[in-house]
Amino acid sequence: MATALLLLALSTSGAAQKTALHLDGTPADPFLAASGKPVVLVFVRADCPISNRYAPLIQRISSQYAAKVTFWLVYPSRTASAGKIRQHEFQYGYKLPALRDPQHVLVAQAKVQVTPEAAVFDASRRLLYHGRIDNMYEDFGRARRAATTHELDDAIQAVLSGKTPPPNTPGVGCFISDLQ
Repeated sequence: MATALLLLALSTSGAAQKTALHLDGTPADPFLAASGKPVVLVFVRADCPISNRYAPLIQRISSQYAAKVTFWLVYPSRTASAGKIRQHEFQYGYKLPALRDPQHVLVAQAKVQVTPEAAVFDASRRLLYHGRIDNMYEDFGRARRAATTHELDDAIQAVLSGKTPPPNTPGVGCFISDLQ
């Protein structure tokens, strides 16, 4: 009996649970909430200037595909509070739902390493693309006037039409700390 109670306590404790969180602190499963749609996770940090520069584009793409794809902003920082995230969303005009990923559960699933990076999953939770949003940034401090490739948009179109997405392309941005 004592062993069963201990296992129950461990399975419900915050330390034992590895999950993303809604801003109210409740566990979140962005795939369950998608109701059979493809899922796009866009990883951002409030303190990353490259992530912040992409805010208008992320908003535009998410609005463009809102009827067919479920979008989430994911904040992978272990120290980003819900209040700081809400302030960041307000400051940059985000209308997307946001998740905290302090244990890097979604980071691992999406195989991302920097912000901003995006991950596109089909309706069966298969990761089809992960990487940069476009090629605006070649390297730190080296940006083009305008992107010439649009990997995130291409990946979304591919998943919606059953075609092969573009190859995974590493992002340029702020490293996600404490990756294992």
